[in-house]
Amino acid sequence: MSPTPSDAVRTFAFMANLYAQEVSGDPAASASPERVLYRLRGSNESQTYIFALIEGASPLGEVSSLGLPLIPSTGECPDYDYAGFIQLSVALLEEKETADIDFILDVGYLPLPGEPVDAETRSVATTLVNHGLELAKKLGRTTCQVSSLHSDDTAAEADPFSSAYQKAGFAIKNAERQIKIDVPEQPATVLVPAGLSTETWLDYGIPEQYLDDVIDLLTVASEDSLTGDLSVEPIKWNRSRLNEAHARLRARKAHTLMVALIDDTTYQVVSLTELGRHAGSDPEVAEWTLTVTTREHREQQLASKVKLLALTALRECWPDVERTYASIGAGDVAMNRIFDELGAQGISRSESWELRL
Repeated sequence: MSPTPSDAVRTFAFMANLYAQEVSGDPAASASPERVLYRLRGSNESQTYIFALIEGASPLGEVSSLGLPLIPSTGECPDYDYAGFIQLSVALLEEKETADIDFILDVGYLPLPGEPVDAETRSVATTLVNHGLELAKKLGRTTCQVSSLHSDDTAAEADPFSSAYQKAGFAIKNAERQIKIDVPEQPATVLVPAGLSTETWLDYGIPEQYLDDVIDLLTVASEDSLTGDLSVEPIKWNRSRLNEAHARLRARKAHTLMVALIDDTTYQVVSLTELGRHAGSDPEVAEWTLTVTTREHREQQLASKVKLLALTALRECWPDVERTYASIGAGDVAMNRIFDELGAQGISRSESWELRL
Protein backbone atom coordinates (compact mmCIF):
# COMPACT_ATOMS: atom_id res chain seq x y z
CA MET A 1 0.00 0.00 0.00
CA SER A 2 1.37 3.42 -0.97
CA PRO A 3 2.08 5.88 1.87
CA THR A 4 -0.42 8.69 2.37
CA PRO A 5 0.89 12.24 1.79
CA SER A 6 0.88 14.29 4.97
CA ASP A 7 -1.10 17.49 5.40
CA ALA A 8 2.11 19.45 4.78
CA VAL A 9 2.63 17.84 1.35
CA ARG A 10 -1.04 18.27 0.48
CA THR A 11 -0.90 21.93 1.46
CA PHE A 12 2.24 22.45 -0.63
CA ALA A 13 0.59 20.84 -3.68
CA PHE A 14 -2.60 22.85 -3.19
CA MET A 15 -0.75 26.16 -2.98
CA ALA A 16 1.45 25.41 -5.99
CA ASN A 17 -1.51 24.25 -8.05
CA LEU A 18 -3.65 27.24 -7.12
CA TYR A 19 -1.09 29.74 -8.40
CA ALA A 20 -0.45 27.82 -11.63
CA GLN A 21 -4.19 27.51 -12.26
CA GLU A 22 -4.84 31.20 -11.61
CA VAL A 23 -2.02 32.21 -13.94
CA SER A 24 -2.99 29.89 -16.79
CA GLY A 25 -6.74 29.86 -16.27
CA ASP A 26 -6.52 26.09 -16.70
CA PRO A 27 -7.46 23.60 -13.94
CA ALA A 28 -5.14 21.00 -15.50
CA ALA A 29 -2.09 23.04 -14.42
CA SER A 30 -1.46 20.94 -11.36
CA ALA A 31 0.59 18.18 -9.74
CA SER A 32 -0.90 15.63 -7.36
CA PRO A 33 0.37 15.26 -3.75
CA GLU A 34 1.40 11.71 -4.69
CA ARG A 35 3.62 13.06 -7.46
CA VAL A 36 5.21 15.49 -4.99
CA LEU A 37 5.77 12.66 -2.53
CA TYR A 38 7.47 10.56 -5.18
CA ARG A 39 9.92 13.37 -5.98
CA LEU A 40 10.85 13.57 -2.31
CA ARG A 41 12.03 9.96 -2.42
CA GLY A 42 14.88 10.97 -4.72
CA SER A 43 16.90 8.76 -7.05
CA ASN A 44 20.47 8.22 -8.15
CA GLU A 45 19.96 11.19 -10.52
CA SER A 46 18.47 13.83 -8.22
CA GLN A 47 17.26 14.69 -4.74
CA THR A 48 14.39 17.03 -3.88
CA TYR A 49 13.72 18.77 -0.56
CA ILE A 50 10.72 20.82 0.56
CA PHE A 51 11.04 23.45 3.28
CA ALA A 52 8.14 25.29 4.94
CA LEU A 53 8.07 28.88 6.17
CA ILE A 54 5.83 28.70 9.24
CA GLU A 55 4.19 31.61 11.00
CA GLY A 56 4.56 31.49 14.77
CA ALA A 57 6.84 29.25 16.83
CA SER A 58 9.13 26.75 15.13
CA PRO A 59 8.06 23.08 15.27
CA LEU A 60 9.54 20.97 18.02
CA GLY A 61 11.02 17.54 17.40
CA GLU A 62 13.68 15.81 15.35
CA VAL A 63 16.15 18.04 13.51
CA SER A 64 17.45 17.36 10.00
CA SER A 65 21.09 17.29 8.87
CA LEU A 66 20.58 20.91 7.73
CA GLY A 67 19.73 21.94 11.28
CA LEU A 68 16.01 22.46 10.65
CA PRO A 69 13.04 20.76 12.36
CA LEU A 70 11.61 17.85 10.38
CA ILE A 71 7.96 17.81 9.30
CA PRO A 72 6.49 14.44 8.23
CA SER A 73 5.90 14.02 4.49
CA THR A 74 3.60 11.03 5.07
CA GLY A 75 0.99 10.09 7.62
CA GLU A 76 -0.08 12.34 10.49
CA CYS A 77 1.29 15.87 10.66
CA PRO A 78 0.68 18.72 13.11
CA ASP A 79 -1.48 21.59 11.86
CA TYR A 80 0.87 24.49 11.06
CA ASP A 81 0.17 27.98 9.73
CA TYR A 82 2.22 28.05 6.51
CA ALA A 83 3.34 31.31 4.91
CA GLY A 84 5.02 29.56 1.98
CA PHE A 85 7.25 26.76 0.80
CA ILE A 86 10.63 26.22 -0.84
CA GLN A 87 11.19 23.25 -3.14
CA LEU A 88 14.87 22.68 -3.78
CA SER A 89 16.20 20.03 -6.18
CA VAL A 90 19.81 19.06 -6.80
CA ALA A 91 21.07 16.92 -9.67
CA LEU A 92 23.54 14.19 -8.72
CA LEU A 93 25.05 13.19 -12.09
CA GLU A 94 25.23 16.42 -14.10
CA GLU A 95 25.10 20.04 -12.92
CA LYS A 96 26.55 19.13 -9.54
CA GLU A 97 27.04 22.81 -8.66
CA THR A 98 23.44 23.86 -9.37
CA ALA A 99 20.36 24.09 -7.16
CA ASP A 100 16.96 24.32 -8.85
CA ILE A 101 14.61 26.19 -6.52
CA ASP A 102 10.85 26.82 -6.63
CA PHE A 103 9.07 29.17 -4.25
CA ILE A 104 5.40 28.90 -3.27
CA LEU A 105 3.28 31.47 -1.42
CA ASP A 106 0.36 30.69 0.85
CA VAL A 107 -3.00 31.60 -0.66
CA GLY A 108 -3.32 34.49 1.78
CA TYR A 109 -0.32 36.21 0.19
CA LEU A 110 -1.14 35.51 -3.45
CA PRO A 111 -2.23 38.63 -5.33
CA LEU A 112 -5.37 38.26 -7.39
CA PRO A 113 -4.78 38.13 -11.16
CA GLY A 114 -4.01 41.62 -12.42
CA GLU A 115 -3.48 43.08 -8.95
CA PRO A 116 -0.11 44.54 -7.85
CA VAL A 117 2.02 42.76 -5.27
CA ASP A 118 1.60 44.40 -1.86
CA ALA A 119 4.35 45.09 0.68
CA GLU A 120 3.47 42.14 2.93
CA THR A 121 3.66 39.67 0.03
CA ARG A 122 6.97 41.17 -1.12
CA SER A 123 8.34 40.72 2.40
CA VAL A 124 7.34 37.03 2.57
CA ALA A 125 8.67 36.44 -0.95
CA THR A 126 11.99 38.05 -0.06
CA THR A 127 12.25 35.95 3.11
CA LEU A 128 11.64 32.75 1.13
CA VAL A 129 14.21 33.65 -1.53
CA ASN A 130 16.86 34.53 1.06
CA HIS A 131 16.25 31.25 2.90
CA GLY A 132 16.44 29.37 -0.40
CA LEU A 133 19.87 30.83 -1.16
CA GLU A 134 21.16 29.90 2.28
CA LEU A 135 19.88 26.34 1.90
CA ALA A 136 21.59 26.03 -1.48
CA LYS A 137 24.86 27.08 0.14
CA LYS A 138 24.41 24.51 2.92
CA LEU A 139 23.97 21.84 0.25
CA GLY A 140 27.24 22.90 -1.39
CA ARG A 141 25.70 24.45 -4.51
CA THR A 142 27.23 27.54 -6.10
CA THR A 143 24.65 28.28 -8.80
CA CYS A 144 20.94 28.81 -8.15
CA GLN A 145 18.23 28.66 -10.79
CA VAL A 146 14.68 29.85 -10.11
CA SER A 147 11.65 30.55 -12.27
CA SER A 148 8.85 33.06 -12.68
CA LEU A 149 5.41 32.21 -14.03
CA HIS A 150 2.72 34.58 -15.25
CA SER A 151 -0.23 34.78 -17.63
CA ASP A 152 0.36 34.78 -21.37
CA ASP A 153 -0.38 38.51 -21.72
CA THR A 154 1.79 39.86 -18.87
CA ALA A 155 5.50 40.47 -18.21
CA ALA A 156 7.82 38.67 -15.79
CA GLU A 157 7.21 41.37 -13.17
CA ALA A 158 3.70 39.96 -12.67
CA ASP A 159 5.19 37.01 -10.77
CA PRO A 160 5.18 37.84 -7.03
CA PHE A 161 8.80 36.66 -6.66
CA SER A 162 10.32 38.68 -9.52
CA SER A 163 11.16 41.67 -7.34
CA ALA A 164 12.87 39.43 -4.76
CA TYR A 165 14.87 37.74 -7.52
CA GLN A 166 16.10 41.08 -8.81
CA LYS A 167 17.06 42.28 -5.33
CA ALA A 168 19.01 39.06 -4.72
CA GLY A 169 20.97 39.56 -7.94
CA PHE A 170 19.30 37.00 -10.22
CA ALA A 171 19.23 37.62 -13.97
CA ILE A 172 16.85 36.17 -16.56
CA LYS A 173 18.69 33.60 -18.71
CA ASN A 174 15.87 31.92 -20.65
CA ALA A 175 12.17 32.33 -21.42
CA GLU A 176 9.50 29.78 -22.32
CA ARG A 177 5.82 29.71 -23.24
CA GLN A 178 3.37 27.10 -22.03
CA ILE A 179 0.81 25.90 -24.57
CA LYS A 180 -2.21 23.63 -24.85
CA ILE A 181 -3.26 21.53 -27.84
CA ASP A 182 -6.64 19.85 -28.01
CA VAL A 183 -6.59 16.27 -29.28
CA PRO A 184 -8.94 16.10 -32.30
CA GLU A 185 -11.72 13.53 -32.30
CA GLN A 186 -10.64 12.48 -35.77
CA PRO A 187 -6.91 13.27 -36.19
CA ALA A 188 -5.85 14.20 -39.70
CA THR A 189 -4.46 11.43 -41.87
CA VAL A 190 -0.68 11.75 -42.01
CA LEU A 191 1.17 10.91 -45.20
CA VAL A 192 4.34 9.16 -44.07
CA PRO A 193 7.20 10.04 -46.45
CA ALA A 194 8.32 7.34 -48.87
CA GLY A 195 11.05 5.17 -47.41
CA LEU A 196 9.91 5.70 -43.82
CA SER A 197 7.62 3.75 -41.53
CA THR A 198 6.20 4.46 -38.09
CA GLU A 199 6.34 2.65 -34.74
CA THR A 200 4.53 3.33 -31.45
CA TRP A 201 5.95 2.21 -28.09
CA LEU A 202 4.26 2.38 -24.70
CA ASP A 203 6.12 2.68 -21.38
CA TYR A 204 9.61 2.32 -22.91
CA GLY A 205 8.67 -0.92 -24.64
CA ILE A 206 11.30 -0.21 -27.29
CA PRO A 207 12.37 -3.19 -29.44
CA GLU A 208 16.01 -4.18 -29.03
CA GLN A 209 16.88 -3.27 -32.63
CA TYR A 210 15.92 0.38 -32.03
CA LEU A 211 17.17 0.79 -28.48
CA ASP A 212 20.59 2.29 -29.24
CA ASP A 213 19.10 4.72 -31.77
CA VAL A 214 16.59 5.94 -29.19
CA ILE A 215 19.35 6.37 -26.60
CA ASP A 216 21.40 8.38 -29.11
CA LEU A 217 18.40 10.59 -29.88
CA LEU A 218 17.74 11.22 -26.19
CA THR A 219 21.31 12.49 -25.85
CA VAL A 220 20.98 14.62 -29.01
CA ALA A 221 17.76 16.14 -27.65
CA SER A 222 19.56 17.13 -24.46
CA GLU A 223 22.59 18.50 -26.32
CA ASP A 224 20.54 20.52 -28.83
CA SER A 225 17.90 21.85 -26.43
CA LEU A 226 17.63 25.64 -26.67
CA THR A 227 18.03 26.97 -23.13
CA GLY A 228 19.16 30.54 -23.76
CA ASP A 229 22.05 31.58 -21.51
CA LEU A 230 21.12 29.19 -18.70
CA SER A 231 23.98 27.11 -17.29
CA VAL A 232 23.09 23.53 -18.21
CA GLU A 233 24.95 20.28 -18.87
CA PRO A 234 23.66 17.82 -21.49
CA ILE A 235 22.44 14.46 -20.22
CA LYS A 236 24.45 11.53 -21.54
CA TRP A 237 22.01 8.65 -21.97
CA ASN A 238 22.92 4.97 -21.97
CA ARG A 239 21.10 1.67 -21.45
CA SER A 240 21.56 1.72 -17.70
CA ARG A 241 20.12 5.22 -17.43
CA LEU A 242 17.14 4.29 -19.61
CA ASN A 243 16.48 1.20 -17.49
CA GLU A 244 16.53 3.34 -14.36
CA ALA A 245 14.09 5.80 -15.95
CA HIS A 246 11.83 2.86 -16.80
CA ALA A 247 11.98 1.62 -13.20
CA ARG A 248 11.04 5.07 -11.88
CA LEU A 249 8.17 5.22 -14.35
CA ARG A 250 6.77 1.94 -13.03
CA ALA A 251 7.31 2.95 -9.41
CA ARG A 252 5.27 6.12 -9.74
CA LYS A 253 2.64 4.39 -11.94
CA ALA A 254 3.20 6.85 -14.77
CA HIS A 255 3.08 6.13 -18.49
CA THR A 256 4.83 7.21 -21.67
CA LEU A 257 3.97 6.99 -25.34
CA MET A 258 6.73 7.21 -27.96
CA VAL A 259 6.15 7.53 -31.70
CA ALA A 260 9.10 7.04 -34.05
CA LEU A 261 9.81 7.41 -37.75
CA ILE A 262 12.07 4.61 -39.04
CA ASP A 263 14.22 4.57 -42.18
CA ASP A 264 13.10 1.46 -44.10
CA THR A 265 16.55 0.94 -45.62
CA THR A 266 18.85 1.43 -42.64
CA TYR A 267 16.24 0.69 -39.92
CA GLN A 268 17.48 3.82 -38.14
CA VAL A 269 15.15 5.84 -35.92
CA VAL A 270 15.28 9.26 -37.59
CA SER A 271 12.64 11.18 -35.62
CA LEU A 272 11.04 10.62 -32.22
CA THR A 273 8.42 12.25 -30.03
CA GLU A 274 7.21 11.36 -26.54
CA LEU A 275 4.22 12.15 -24.35
CA GLY A 276 3.75 11.34 -20.68
CA ARG A 277 0.95 10.86 -18.16
CA HIS A 278 1.27 11.01 -14.38
CA ALA A 279 -0.57 8.88 -11.84
CA GLY A 280 -3.06 10.92 -9.85
CA SER A 281 -3.20 13.67 -12.48
CA ASP A 282 -6.11 14.54 -14.75
CA PRO A 283 -6.72 11.46 -16.96
CA GLU A 284 -7.70 13.75 -19.84
CA VAL A 285 -4.23 15.33 -19.92
CA ALA A 286 -0.87 14.33 -21.42
CA GLU A 287 2.40 16.28 -21.62
CA TRP A 288 4.79 16.53 -24.56
CA THR A 289 8.19 15.70 -23.08
CA LEU A 290 10.41 15.23 -26.13
CA THR A 291 10.64 15.78 -29.89
CA VAL A 292 13.93 15.21 -31.69
CA THR A 293 15.18 14.43 -35.20
CA THR A 294 18.65 13.19 -36.11
CA ARG A 295 20.83 16.09 -37.20
CA GLU A 296 21.31 14.72 -40.72
CA HIS A 297 17.53 14.38 -41.26
CA ARG A 298 16.44 17.85 -40.17
CA GLU A 299 14.64 20.45 -42.32
CA GLN A 300 12.44 17.74 -43.84
CA GLN A 301 9.37 18.44 -41.64
CA LEU A 302 9.81 15.09 -39.91
CA ALA A 303 9.18 16.61 -36.46
CA SER A 304 5.82 17.95 -37.66
CA LYS A 305 4.84 14.58 -39.09
CA VAL A 306 5.87 12.57 -36.04
CA LYS A 307 3.82 14.90 -33.81
CA LEU A 308 0.76 14.47 -36.03
CA LEU A 309 1.29 10.71 -35.88
CA ALA A 310 1.46 10.97 -32.09
CA LEU A 311 -1.94 12.67 -31.94
CA THR A 312 -3.38 9.72 -33.88
CA ALA A 313 -1.61 7.28 -31.54
CA LEU A 314 -3.05 9.15 -28.54
CA ARG A 315 -6.58 8.50 -29.74
CA GLU A 316 -5.78 4.80 -30.14
CA CYS A 317 -3.66 4.18 -27.02
CA TRP A 318 -4.99 6.74 -24.54
CA PRO A 319 -8.56 7.47 -25.68
CA ASP A 320 -9.36 9.44 -22.50
CA VAL A 321 -6.77 12.13 -23.29
CA GLU A 322 -8.43 15.29 -24.61
CA ARG A 323 -5.65 17.87 -24.18
CA THR A 324 -1.88 17.94 -24.44
CA TYR A 325 0.48 20.48 -22.91
CA ALA A 326 4.05 21.60 -23.54
CA SER A 327 6.59 24.21 -22.50
CA ILE A 328 8.69 25.57 -25.38
CA GLY A 329 11.63 27.94 -25.50
CA ALA A 330 10.41 31.37 -26.61
CA GLY A 331 13.37 31.55 -29.00
CA ASP A 332 12.84 28.09 -30.50
CA VAL A 333 11.39 29.31 -33.79
CA ALA A 334 11.05 25.86 -35.39
CA MET A 335 9.28 24.19 -32.47
CA ASN A 336 6.97 27.15 -31.91
CA ARG A 337 5.98 27.01 -35.58
CA ILE A 338 5.31 23.25 -35.36
CA PHE A 339 3.11 23.64 -32.29
CA ASP A 340 1.27 26.63 -33.76
CA GLU A 341 0.48 24.55 -36.86
CA LEU A 342 -1.05 21.97 -34.51
CA GLY A 343 -3.36 24.64 -33.08
CA ALA A 344 -1.44 25.53 -29.93
CA GLN A 345 -3.06 27.98 -27.52
CA GLY A 346 -0.80 29.98 -25.22
CA ILE A 347 -1.76 29.68 -21.54
CA SER A 348 1.21 31.15 -19.65
CA ARG A 349 4.83 32.27 -19.87
CA SER A 350 7.84 31.62 -17.67
CA GLU A 351 11.41 32.75 -17.20
CA SER A 352 14.46 30.98 -15.81
CA TRP A 353 16.65 33.16 -13.60
CA GLU A 354 20.18 32.37 -12.48
CA LEU A 355 22.55 33.56 -9.76
CA ARG A 356 26.10 32.46 -9.00
CA LEU A 357 26.69 32.56 -5.25
